[in-house]
Amino acid sequence: MPEKAILYEDVDGTRFEVELPLTSNVDPEEIREKLGVPSYVDMDYFPMKSAMVSIWAAINAPELHKRYPEVFKKRVSKKPIPILLFGGGAVKICCENANGSRPLSRKLKDTDYIVPRKQGLDFVKLLLNMDEAFGTQYKSFKTKSDGLFNAIRRGDRYRVRTVEGIAEGGIPIVGVMDVLCDRIDLRHEINVKDAFEDYKENLYTIGLEYLILSKTQFIMDYPKKKLDRLREHGQDYRILPYHNYANDKVVLGMEDKDVRDVCAIFLDHPIGNDGREISSEKIRRVLKKDQKLALTITLNLANLAENPDVLTRWVIKRDASIIADRIQTLLKGLPKVDKKWNKPWWNIAVETPIIE
Repeated sequence: MPEKAILYEDVDGTRFEVELPLTSNVDPEEIREKLGVPSYVDMDYFPMKSAMVSIWAAINAPELHKRYPEVFKKRVSKKPIPILLFGGGAVKICCENANGSRPLSRKLKDTDYIVPRKQGLDFVKLLLNMDEAFGTQYKSFKTKSDGLFNAIRRGDRYRVRTVEGIAEGGIPIVGVMDVLCDRIDLRHEINVKDAFEDYKENLYTIGLEYLILSKTQFIMDYPKKKLDRLREHGQDYRILPYHNYANDKVVLGMEDKDVRDVCAIFLDHPIGNDGREISSEKIRRVLKKDQKLALTITLNLANLAENPDVLTRWVIKRDASIIADRIQTLLKGLPKVDKKWNKPWWNIAVETPIIE
């Protein structure tokens, strides 16, 4: 094994390196228990191990300078930083059926974080010192392009590079980590500020309702002349039942990975008002304020509920029926959208997956 690994070489020749083997001064499994994260969560994935350490460090931010005075010369933050997971990592925490060898489990490549805007810079500074306190497995760094990206975003979003996996031979795999602040701004904007108040109750995630909204907000259009290609890839089930769009295009909904995550959420959680149930009222309140988001969400959910046979790609027929029934129940409490659009009603200035 080489003595050092080059993580990145910047445009000015600056090298970001790390000594090998990578180190860890903490036990992520022990931290998971302290945080109260369920034991069913897949801890075999390195991003989940790293997430546990990052979450613990963030909520203990006011005390880190006392615990690690040689690393943190002053207090990182006056208050705990309520770091929240969204995306596949959050689904694994909330849903037992998204873990292990279960059909809805999928590989976790990275984790997605969202923090309060006022504490975004504090969290980034914490990330950049994680390796010195907790070991080089948790190393993050900022390149010149990352610094420019962060300056342009002016506190709305941050980007750093981080170790997101360890390859054979102990060689670190480096990826890009985006840290969102206050809201998820993809095909639609979803403000999740109120989720910070319940970060422990929601197991350090944005919560079931915002998870559903963030997963079902994906939408894109696709040329009708290429429908054969869509069928070849088994993606024609994604065509949404919307007939007011441009004549030469169809509207596509969620990708496979998001469908699986949404299925796991509905399979594990009934509709209701208990803390571990999906609140239709909470989702309704969000959608009442945004007709465009409401249309996308209801189209995606209805497409799954009305096609339970599609879900048998991943789950048995009984579970597909449970998922479809729960989605139908949720839809009954959501606002109806009467306004019609014949062109994109979503944000098109985001990366669109290519169906080759």
